[in-house]
Amino acid sequence: MTLTPTAPRTGTRPSRERDPSVAATLLLPLVDRVPVMAAPCRMHSSIDRITASLAEWTRGVGLDTPASAGFDRMAGRAFAGFGADSTLLFAKWLTWLFHFDDEWDEKPAGRAAGIVEATFARLERQMAETEIPGDAPGTPPGRVEGRPPETTARDAPVRPEPARPAIPAPAPPESVMTASPGSVMTVLRGNSPPPRTTGPARMESPSPAQVKITPSLRAGDVAPLRVRASAPASAGTAPVEVAFLDLWEATAPRMSPRWRERFAGGVAAQGAACRTEAENRCAGRVPSAAEYPALRRGTAGPYLFDLVEPCLGVEVPAELRESPTWRTLVDACNDVTAWCNDVASHHKERANGDVHNYVMVAARAFGLSDADAVAWVNDRIAERAEDLRTAAMRLPGLFDRFGLSPAQARDASKVACAFLGAPRAQLEWLLESSRYDVT
Repeated sequence: MTLTPTAPRTGTRPSRERDPSVAATLLLPLVDRVPVMAAPCRMHSSIDRITASLAEWTRGVGLDTPASAGFDRMAGRAFAGFGADSTLLFAKWLTWLFHFDDEWDEKPAGRAAGIVEATFARLERQMAETEIPGDAPGTPPGRVEGRPPETTARDAPVRPEPARPAIPAPAPPESVMTASPGSVMTVLRGNSPPPRTTGPARMESPSPAQVKITPSLRAGDVAPLRVRASAPASAGTAPVEVAFLDLWEATAPRMSPRWRERFAGGVAAQGAACRTEAENRCAGRVPSAAEYPALRRGTAGPYLFDLVEPCLGVEVPAELRESPTWRTLVDACNDVTAWCNDVASHHKERANGDVHNYVMVAARAFGLSDADAVAWVNDRIAERAEDLRTAAMRLPGLFDRFGLSPAQARDASKVACAFLGAPRAQLEWLLESSRYDVT
């Protein structure tokens, strides 16, 4: 039996308390067009504690982060059904990534390829020199895993997989919610997974910027992370580098050598993309519409999507992760969220004189007005979101093809559900965050 998910005719538009002129509102038409953006997110029940802990950490490592940036709230939506410590770790990585991104987009270093290379070399050295107490139990020895060459947004189709059996229905609720192959389909249908049976979670009082609805993710039985106190900033070391080392030391020991090398590969890919952008800025060159998607996928930080695994306390089996279907799932999530970010930030980036934005690239390439370029990018987002949904639809059959155990299938489903929930979580964050305000 093949199950075809149906999208709501009209999605639920996020509430917002900000000025409706913010560029993020240009994304709202997608709510009615894109199933993975239609269902609202709930907020993590421990968001107050997550917010306070994140603020303490950013002060400790020297990252100047205004509360209105709201990185804690984006993580709180994306990981609403999971543990507070897992959500906090992801919020820290998000905060670091956006600060790191600003080094290249808003500062003179973004025009100096040599500075870009030197900075990424220091990060790679930090990773290489970090002492890892031991590998995760039962993981194979590490090896360098070359990722296939990046492709543009539309030339990475999902390779046909063998016919799949009937999609399993969601497992009955257990003492703690667990993601299953069926839960992926539940999210695709726009329904919430089964509720907790251990009693209702404490929910914070609603605020004007928060939409209270059913969760788009399912909680896993994940052991709490030991999130250690941040190390004090070293004299002469940039805060972003202090923060990176702190996060790497908190994250790497719980993962296999295979995962760590994959993460390092993502950092190297981002370094290469940032160098290309620096060279473009110096030469006054605007990337073409054909080359931009792969470039943007690199600057977004491919490792961000690998971080879902340690935050959830799981690791996707290598054979599944290397399949064309899983690659499409990850790359499509990267593209959708990056391009939504471009729409929301294009006014600010134009004011800053940066041309590395899909809206501005499209306007130049096709001679479009700003409004028409936004509409063109929104069309690409809708198409790529369908790739994301199609890849997720194939997962249950792929789990059977690779002979995943029930536990492995549940772990992979947790990660897939996080990817499916990311576009809506980001949309709600973009509407309430001050990050892209033009001052």
